[in-house]
Amino acid sequence: MITSVILAAADRPNILWITSEDNSPDYIGAFGDPHGMTPTIDRLAKEGVAYDNAYSNAAVCGPARTTLILGMYPPSVGGEHMRSQAPLPSHIQIYPQYLSDAGYYTTNNSKKDYNIDQNTPGWAESSNKAHWKNRADGQPFFAIFNTTVTHESALHPRKYDAKFGIPPAEVRVPAYIPDTQEARERIATYYSRINDMDGFVADRLQELEDAGLAEDTIVFYYSDHGGIMPRSKRFVYDSGTHVPLVIRFPKKWAHLSPHAAGSRTDEIVGFVDFAPTLLSLVGAKIPVHLQGRAFLGEKRGPAPEYAYNFRARADERIDFKRGVTDGKFNYIRNYLAYLPSGQHVNYIWENPVTGEWEDLFRAGKTNAEQSAFFEPAPLEELFDLAADPDEVNNLAKDPKYRDVLVRMRQANRDHMMRIRDSGFVPEALLVEWSRGAGKSPHDIARDDVQYPLAKIIATADVLLDAGDDVLPKLTRLLQSQNPVVQYWALINCMVLGTEDEKITKRITALTRSSIAATRIAAAEHLARLGKKDPRPILNEVLLNNPNVLARLQAINALDHVQEKYPYDASVFEKSKAIWPTNPKDLTADWMGRYKAYDVRVMEFLEN
Repeated sequence: MITSVILAAADRPNILWITSEDNSPDYIGAFGDPHGMTPTIDRLAKEGVAYDNAYSNAAVCGPARTTLILGMYPPSVGGEHMRSQAPLPSHIQIYPQYLSDAGYYTTNNSKKDYNIDQNTPGWAESSNKAHWKNRADGQPFFAIFNTTVTHESALHPRKYDAKFGIPPAEVRVPAYIPDTQEARERIATYYSRINDMDGFVADRLQELEDAGLAEDTIVFYYSDHGGIMPRSKRFVYDSGTHVPLVIRFPKKWAHLSPHAAGSRTDEIVGFVDFAPTLLSLVGAKIPVHLQGRAFLGEKRGPAPEYAYNFRARADERIDFKRGVTDGKFNYIRNYLAYLPSGQHVNYIWENPVTGEWEDLFRAGKTNAEQSAFFEPAPLEELFDLAADPDEVNNLAKDPKYRDVLVRMRQANRDHMMRIRDSGFVPEALLVEWSRGAGKSPHDIARDDVQYPLAKIIATADVLLDAGDDVLPKLTRLLQSQNPVVQYWALINCMVLGTEDEKITKRITALTRSSIAATRIAAAEHLARLGKKDPRPILNEVLLNNPNVLARLQAINALDHVQEKYPYDASVFEKSKAIWPTNPKDLTADWMGRYKAYDVRVMEFLEN
């Protein structure tokens, strides 16, 4: 019986999470910003512990919040894609369920945005009215209050009342963005949003004080990922994954923290660590499937060497990146290195700075550091975060940093094997497999016959430090009986841009594959070479394939080659007619529940 484990709030700590959206530590006074307008958070840091190396593991809300709610890396369960709805095996629950089982009153006010079923049980209350005040007498609580005031949409309006937090002339513009008046004004405006957010934090803390609960409550403040300007949110650069984190312990519970009040720590923590940390703080058992470690409480584990970050499909654009950071260096592996990092995502372009940046690039008015965002990404990136905080000087090919590169490359491989990263399966194929076998992506990723991960990673990495034998290797791998191995051989051919006759012949045969993801990639490769019109193959997917992810992949492929092979407007009109417009239909098709997402896909089709 749950009642048998309920203790009075005085016997166990209450825990309050105050979360903001889309802001890096850069805008917070406590983390060194001289312009930071954050007196409440600064005071909280003086009374608590500031974490200099806290990471969201993902750089956009859905995947980042999925990491939090599961205490697992979403790629290990097929939930890394923005607003996917990955089915979970029965033994995996969300952390508020474990807290509830331990007698806690759990509330969320109110954002979920998980890449799993939003209705997965666990919360006692999740709404804009949820509050710890609604708990039973004497019951300890865990409560989240989230503010959207700092969300990137604050900078979207073309015409808006500029409420500058600081003069535009005083802001620092990141080196990767052109230093324009538009950029300066948007950044300057954001400081006022940060100040509004600080007021939200102050209000939540005052509620505790007024109720006489401040001395019984551990308080976390953090952002859901980095941001706010283009090339931060959604990207596994430090500006996208590095978050402010401050935790305050009342004296009564100070023994649960290894750090003294008013201190700073460079200990690495990630969102994947938050769920086991909560369970450690409340004295509950930590399930063995959780992939993070407790960094507070009696079950605290040793600090890791690295934080691991990831990027998959964000909104309508397909991508696949993995990152490793030790707080000093940031390593990024770009698996789809034939694509630029700066693919056009409608929502990012709502910020006028993005369109201005692209226009300057198209006009040849950006420098190399600013142009890189719109050019094909390199296979690997490595940045010295102390010397190059804006991450514009890629050291991946610098012999002086070879040892660092190899070390972090291996750390990435080891991590992917350890969590059984499912990201190598094209999303469209993962859906087909999950439906066809009646298995969750989590279970598929752990089937070494269907998904021989070591061989797949070796295939994906075949171009790293490639020698003269790379083409014969790719030719052989294109004949693999495993569709994922075959797919990654094909992707590498696209990255290489090879016109090798044997390879081209085999890829031509793959345009007749029974697997839609393979047909699409093969058609795109041949189109990039100008050897074959892809539209008959891609249009057939658009008009006839019931898998919405396959159709989205086809749309992306068409967009990549549209300069050579322009869209067929009539086909898009027909495709729109069969595209799901009801959010429930999208959920049934393993996409998302949100009408806004559907609208964005419609906009993408129309543009």
